[in-house]
Amino acid sequence: MRTKIYKKIGIIAIAMLIFMTYSCKKDLGNYDYINTEVPQIDTTKVPLSYSVERYATIKITPTGIRYAAADTSRLTYKWLIYKVIVGTTTEIPVPIKISSTRNLNVKLDYPIGPYKLELIVTDPKNSLTSNIIFDLAITPNISTGYGLLVLHTKNNVSDVDFLLTKNAVPTATTDRWYKNIYSQVQGQSIFGEPRFIAASRRAFTTENWVTIGTSTHLTRVNGVDFSYMREDAGMFLRPGTVIAPQAFVLSSLSSNDIIINNKKIHFINSTDPLGNIFPGEVTGNYSLAPFIAEASSSSIVAAVYDDQRLKFIHPLSTNVMAEFRSPAATTQPFDLTNIGKTLIDMDRGFQSYTLSFFKDVTGSGRWLYVTNFNKTDDGLMAVARYDMTTLPNISNATIFRSSEYGNVVYYATPHDVYVYNFDSSIATFKGYTFPTAETITSMKIFKPKPNSSLSATDGTILYVATWDGSTGRVYELSINRSGGDSPVLLLNKFEGFGKVVDMASKGGGN
Repeated sequence: MRTKIYKKIGIIAIAMLIFMTYSCKKDLGNYDYINTEVPQIDTTKVPLSYSVERYATIKITPTGIRYAAADTSRLTYKWLIYKVIVGTTTEIPVPIKISSTRNLNVKLDYPIGPYKLELIVTDPKNSLTSNIIFDLAITPNISTGYGLLVLHTKNNVSDVDFLLTKNAVPTATTDRWYKNIYSQVQGQSIFGEPRFIAASRRAFTTENWVTIGTSTHLTRVNGVDFSYMREDAGMFLRPGTVIAPQAFVLSSLSSNDIIINNKKIHFINSTDPLGNIFPGEVTGNYSLAPFIAEASSSSIVAAVYDDQRLKFIHPLSTNVMAEFRSPAATTQPFDLTNIGKTLIDMDRGFQSYTLSFFKDVTGSGRWLYVTNFNKTDDGLMAVARYDMTTLPNISNATIFRSSEYGNVVYYATPHDVYVYNFDSSIATFKGYTFPTAETITSMKIFKPKPNSSLSATDGTILYVATWDGSTGRVYELSINRSGGDSPVLLLNKFEGFGKVVDMASKGGGN
């Protein structure tokens, strides 16, 4: 019985083997294999990274496209742009079709920031595609440097705008207003109550950045595209530094970056590509008002005002604070070591003198002190003192700006700008009146540094910012930089800011 079963199993196995052998042999040669081509894009024929100013036109000509299966004339093209999402987020970039031609030639009216460009090449007959992706940076049009930076705030949110006008920069083809460039590049607005904005551009060096200070925050961004450089603790070498910035200046006279932070002064003289990092505060028992006077002496880095002891002091290059000398002659108009008044404002004026504006601690007195800090302290730095107490509406003046081309000062009350020719017989007069609903919040004379290509407009424009409780405005006014009785004329008005806290001229050059 068992022998019969084994015989049946053997017969079945042999039959299966014959069937499988026949099937495999029959399969040979039964299929046609087609080698289907797809459009090819040669990435060596075109750059893969682009940086284009906002509102400018981008042009890309992908010359290395080939298609072996058919004539390339039947191919279709689609260009997409999508924002690069910075940081951890659930946001998904949405591609936007910007062109359907092989060669891209499109004006980029998109917010500032990083993007990707994608070219998709398709054969519509068989739907086969290839693609290539490009890196794209859309930058603000501040690469040439010149213009006006505007720091403004509204609803506890602060940002920076950039104005470029033909009046200030004659080579500009049109007036341009770039809004909220800080948040567009950084992906977030500026936090803290805004204090100042300052531009640093030192010719023939890497120094080209913008420094912004608020009540609790200090940040530095690149002066070309506003990309991130440093912030807060990254700005100081000493750990644990309290972040409370008050004033900043790049001294064009001594080539120092100088900051007052938490009522103490820090300074550095270097051109670190990522932005100068400040060492520890200059030691000493002092408390500073938020103003810095430039100086050019090798021993005097800058002049500052001690608002506790009410006198000028200065840091030495050895990183210690020092007193100025008492007057070396009885003809000196004042004593730098004993001013005894409250400092309201400070600006650089004619002959690089420092103009300081004071009010009496008690009473209604208003004063202008002119000082020459651009030499070794010889006890003869005081140049002149002017009593401003009787000038029109001077008791309501809080902002003072000085020309560097003549002995003239512009001072602002809540609604008016006055022209004061000191050391002159010309009476002080009202230069411009603003609507009563608007209050002046900031005022700056256009003083770009360096100014090699703008010598004709340097000092000829006064920017005045106003606020009506909901809308900020910046007025562009023409002034006579040498003084005299010339009228102040309105050139432009830009409307739609938050409350403007500070403005800064941005210089250019190599």
